[in-house]
Formats: sequence, C-alpha cells, structure tokens
Amino acid sequence: MIYTFLEDYYLRPLKIADLEGPYPTWFSDQNITQYSSHGKFFKNENYFISFYENLNREDQVVLGIFHKSDGHIGNLSLQDISWLNRTAEFAIIIGNQKHHRKGVSIHASRYLLDHGFQKLNLNKIYCGTSDNNIGMQRLALNLGMKEEGRRIDHLFLEGSYRSIVLYYILAKDWDQK
Repeated sequence: MIYTFLEDYYLRPLKIADLEGPYPTWFSDQNITQYSSHGKFFKNENYFISFYENLNREDQVVLGIFHKSDGHIGNLSLQDISWLNRTAEFAIIIGNQKHHRKGVSIHASRYLLDHGFQKLNLNKIYCGTSDNNIGMQRLALNLGMKEEGRRIDHLFLEGSYRSIVLYYILAKDWDQK
C-alpha cells in the first residue's frame, strides 16, 4: 500500500531498513520533541527494533511519511484502537523540520482519518497535545476536530507544567476534503 500526495510525498508501512535512517534521532532531538515527553528518556537501538517488531498488532495502524528525495520524514498512527468502543488515538510526528509548514501533516492525516472511518469502521478518533503546541492544535481543527476538554497541568515540559488540550471527531462529522 502506497498513498502518494502533494506530488513528492507518500505514505507506506515502515520497513526494518527505515530504522537505519534518521528516524531514531527524532526522539532525542529536543526541537522535535519539545511538546511531548518523547525526548526525556533517550532510546537505544533495541527500543526501535522492539517498536518495529510490534507494529503488526491489531490495535494500531502506523504509516511512515516519505519524501521522494529526503526519504523517511515522519510517522502517523491510529493507536490504542478499541474495537469494542470503535475509538482510536491519532498521533503524528514530522521528524525532518525541513518539511514543516508545507501541508504534509494535513494531507497525510486526512488519508489516515479517512482510513479509520471508512475502512476500520471507527466511530471516534481523538488526540491530545500540549496547550502551547499551536501547530498540532491547528492540525486538529483543520481536520474538523473539536475541543473536548483539557487535562490541567498534565505535562511537565521545560521546567513547568502544561495542560493537554483534547480533540475529537466522530464518524458522522467526518468530511473527507
């Protein structure tokens, strides 16, 4: 399965060879992880091998985001899928900052949410982000998500507590754009 978008970008499942590229370095880059807890505990090669070996679980869909020239630039996922409740958490990381603010996130995310609603028969897709992560908040709103609430002082980032803003979208409200 390969989905091409914006002419030079495509999505596909991860391959073991992708672990040998820049992917592992994203999680120790403090600029990339500034709005999450990913960069707090540095991960070794075994962590990423274990992650890869556990990709084929039925409670997640993980796709790599690739650029024709730059290779693997990010990942997006539906994770913690509950088949009973028909819900999933949406997550995305663009590890190559050269590809920020180019529309990559919105196009890739629309594809994955459409897959979640149309192929997986999910009813609700949700996400959460730090209250100072304006980019992720804009992405959630551009996907048609609505603010569901906040977890006050839930993240400890850069020496202070931050709240998490929670977003959701229901299948009945999904409008593939």
